[in-house]
Amino acid sequence: MLRRNLNTRSSCRPLLAVAAWVLTMASCSFSKPDIATVPAHPTFEVDVQPLLADHCVLCHGYPAKRGAPSNFRLDVYTTTDGVRAALQEADRFIRSIDDGKMPPSAKWGDGMGPNGKALLHNWQADGYPP
Repeated sequence: MLRRNLNTRSSCRPLLAVAAWVLTMASCSFSKPDIATVPAHPTFEVDVQPLLADHCVLCHGYPAKRGAPSNFRLDVYTTTDGVRAALQEADRFIRSIDDGKMPPSAKWGDGMGPNGKALLHNWQADGYPP
């Protein structure tokens, strides 16, 4: 009887481990909340850079990570080392966000929120001020 009890307990361990992992993943939030308000005239330093830090810079910073291309970076407005930065890439990354291609989490419904997108469009309309 004792031997049977021990076998039952040890066979439950993998199941308990899976249950603990599922609960942990369910409680983790990989998303960032949408920004509360949309500034009418955003600047890179005050408004855009923090938004990109939340959604893009993990991969598109310096150095590039997770398979992101290393020929541009979004953590700075402009660079002098020949690598394109946010200013030079603005049209392209805004289009990728609008199309749902970026950030990759957008593919499962967890991309940048509508207020964040509106901020980028306001920045674009103003000519990308620093």
